[in-house]
Amino acid sequence: MFFKDKHCPTCGGSGTQVFTPLKPEERKALGTHRTDLWRCTAAGCRWYQPWGHRAGGGRLPEELQNPGADASV
Repeated sequence: MFFKDKHCPTCGGSGTQVFTPLKPEERKALGTHRTDLWRCTAAGCRWYQPWGHRAGGGRLPEELQNPGADASV
C-alpha cells in the first residue's frame, strides 16, 4: 500500500507529515534527474528524501522553502 505520510527528521515530533514528489524545478536546483525523491510539505520545511528511506535525503536550497517558512528552519 502507498502512503504519502512519513516521519520527517527535521520537523520533529512523533507525528507524520505529508510528502509529495519533487517538482522539476526542485530536481533542477539539486542537479538531479531522479524521480524517486519526495519532499516534506510542512510550512518552512526543506527536507527531501528517497521515498523508501531517509538515507540519501537532505535539505533543498532556502529559496525553495514551503510557504510560511521561518528563516531559522
